[in-house]
Amino acid sequence: MNKTIKTVYGYKNIDGLIPGINGQRAFPTREFIESDPFVMLDHIGPKKMEDNWFLDGKGHDHPHRGFETITIMFEGNMQHRDSLGNKAQLNSGSVQRMNAGSGIIHGGDMRADSKTKRFHEMQLWVNNPSVDKMSQPDIHNVSDKEIPSSIVDNMELKVFSGEINGLKGPITTKAKTQIAHLVSKGKGEIKIGEFPKGNNVMIYVLEGSVYINNTEIEQYKLVSLSENGNSIIIKTSKSAQVMILSGKPLNETVVYGGPFVMNTQQEINQANIDFSQGKFGQIQY
Repeated sequence: MNKTIKTVYGYKNIDGLIPGINGQRAFPTREFIESDPFVMLDHIGPKKMEDNWFLDGKGHDHPHRGFETITIMFEGNMQHRDSLGNKAQLNSGSVQRMNAGSGIIHGGDMRADSKTKRFHEMQLWVNNPSVDKMSQPDIHNVSDKEIPSSIVDNMELKVFSGEINGLKGPITTKAKTQIAHLVSKGKGEIKIGEFPKGNNVMIYVLEGSVYINNTEIEQYKLVSLSENGNSIIIKTSKSAQVMILSGKPLNETVVYGGPFVMNTQQEINQANIDFSQGKFGQIQY
């Protein structure tokens, strides 16, 4: 049985979050706060940049605690650095899972893709279960060659986490998730599943438009799908890109505090104190 559309949401404009590039925040917004266990989706671009465009990230390093970031570099490059001493180059097609855990500071320099001249990136925040809020921070970088994919009817499905359509993603999040990227190069149709019963499932359109149950979903729209059903059918008439997000709810209280996501306001207050006291470490340049 296929899932149906429950609600279609717009986005919050975050142009300039990365200077000179359009940005779209699918959630949290006034319309849609969260989809447990996912707590934020920021989509940057896509945009064709000027030749030799470069963003120096110094001065923009920032802390996190209590969740994991999934950074997907569709097109472009980022020189990641963090307070654990990690330095890594994320290139077009690569993905990074970063567990902020008990506390980490990160940042990086950015460039457009050398071939397409475009910059296109997404960062997804996945909440940590309460038992993992103060876990040891770490990162896991995955190159495009390590991401399993399959091609069906002009469509390429890439799976980052969990298992979808027989493909098992290389990333494991603390919360149980299925995260995939679908790229269509023309007219096509694909069935995607199975999604575990009880999971929250969403579709976000990165570029172009797609059809779900014969309803056209345009670029930058977020679709929340019904609880019933364990699969979806996505159709396209032209080139398009979408994200498929599925997660098992944690059913725990979520308290936001800027770059921190915890279970209580007291924990948010403590995170601010710990950061101000230098307990998150520092980045060595």
